[in-house]
Amino acid sequence: MTVTSTLIENVSAEEFLKELRLIRDELSALKPKDPTLQYLSRQEVATLLKISLPTLNEYTKTGIIKGSRIGSRVLYSESDIKEAIKNIPTLKYRRGNY
Repeated sequence: MTVTSTLIENVSAEEFLKELRLIRDELSALKPKDPTLQYLSRQEVATLLKISLPTLNEYTKTGIIKGSRIGSRVLYSESDIKEAIKNIPTLKYRRGNY
């Protein structure tokens, strides 16, 4: 992201509106693509998956579940949680075939 500064002196109304449109377009590009995207805390994710916080921490360190550090907090997006659940392999045991 580039930050530019503009000094406005003796500018016509049309030029001013053009600059405002550029600023609006840049700001709209910064908005999240999915407005329904929600982030969950560590405790919420652990409760949702029925695992302990140390287990969630281990899953995050190993890359099984992707977490995002925002300030001092680690948050998880719902889409990342759903994707991680899909990718977890399931073990199937058959009688007599261990």
